[in-house]
Amino acid sequence: MTLARQINKKLDEILLYKAEIKMVKKDYNDPNFELKDINTGELVTKKMVLNKAKDKYNKILEELNSLTNNGKNCINIFNNSYYVNDMTQDALHKAEIT
Repeated sequence: MTLARQINKKLDEILLYKAEIKMVKKDYNDPNFELKDINTGELVTKKMVLNKAKDKYNKILEELNSLTNNGKNCINIFNNSYYVNDMTQDALHKAEIT
């Protein structure tokens, strides 16, 4: 897999997690919302769910920074004449997010 595709994959993951976090906030506006953990049966609050999602989001950012060496490895990677954006992948990811 090329570096550009790896970066695109991580960027898509970021968009997906942002959409999921937004959905959790929207669907569960009740501050007293609770649910049970499937594995342990313990109550899980909305705050715990959002914190877990934020941890995963930060992990994706760390992986992206590692891939790009904090942005130093991706200079001109998406605007060179040999890079072709796969529009079908973009359309699929937009459909998944909405």
